[in-house]
Amino acid sequence: MTLCIDAKISAQTVIDSTKASKAKLTPLPVAFYLPETGFGFGGLGILTFRLKNESFASRQSSVQLGFSYTTKKQILVFLPYEIYKDNNSWRGVGELGFYKYFYNFYGLGIDSEEEDLETYDVTYPRFRGTLYYELMTNFSLGVSYQFDRYSGVRVDDGGLLNATLIEGKMGGILSNVGFNILYDNRDKLFFPTSGYFIDAGIFTSVNWLGSSFDYSNFYLDFRKYQLIKGQHILALNLYMGLKSSGTPLFDLSYIGSNRTRGFNDRRFLGLSELSLTAEYRFPIYKRFGGVLFGASGTVAGDFDSLWSNKYVHSFGAGIRFVINQKDGIRVRLDYGFSPEGGNLYLTVREAF
Repeated sequence: MTLCIDAKISAQTVIDSTKASKAKLTPLPVAFYLPETGFGFGGLGILTFRLKNESFASRQSSVQLGFSYTTKKQILVFLPYEIYKDNNSWRGVGELGFYKYFYNFYGLGIDSEEEDLETYDVTYPRFRGTLYYELMTNFSLGVSYQFDRYSGVRVDDGGLLNATLIEGKMGGILSNVGFNILYDNRDKLFFPTSGYFIDAGIFTSVNWLGSSFDYSNFYLDFRKYQLIKGQHILALNLYMGLKSSGTPLFDLSYIGSNRTRGFNDRRFLGLSELSLTAEYRFPIYKRFGGVLFGASGTVAGDFDSLWSNKYVHSFGAGIRFVINQKDGIRVRLDYGFSPEGGNLYLTVREAF
């Protein structure tokens, strides 16, 4: 069972239109528990603001700085950001971070065995950055850069990972450039009730920028929100990830995350992933709401096998509590079931 409070939360602060350019800093405690980390604790500061001369109608920018330390002597430092300029014509999103962390490894493919679980240590600084420009209403093009430098990797000498032929298991540099297409006409940022969010990107490694690997990847993140009646909402998320041979261990596609709650993190690894998650969101009483969800997905060694492969399934239910009524920010408590057991999730914001 996994209990965690997600440190990477986003927030918008309610400010008067006459003070649209003023910034506000909100400090928050951070606490979480994961089997591979033990207990973690720390702090998070969220800075929300609008750039100079931006109108109150534009989205607020945000920069977060968080630090966590775990009982297994892990360190997590992260600075995600989301910056808007020229009335949302320009959008910059990404993350700076430093992590001393654990990952799960069960083997490769959808038929990997639960009892083969082992963990491995890794330390890495991270940079993620995408700059979007809105070509027309709700439609943007972007350019991206990704950088991770994996070091301090510790793998069991007699373990499954050590015996598996896979790029990057002893570390290396990930340095990728990419292009993105974004369509976003959601009515709300944190709790959409209608609209689409469609994000697609293609990346390739760049040796002259220091990449230790030679591969490319593509992803498609498709989300649909439909208001049924009142505050009864149907939310769908289709995700596809396609990666070429040569993809390092740390960047493989995987099942076991918010998209497939119920499975352990990185439960199934492969070059390609296809998953579908559906949620029914409904009101309960005042600030309380509920969710029923289900997911199905698979991983494979190539694109064609995604359609004929075995799929794994999970389902669950959750409770929501609104902590910011204007922006719709919620505390999320979910329990997901899978054939291998269940996981508990406690965090802020919806899964997608």
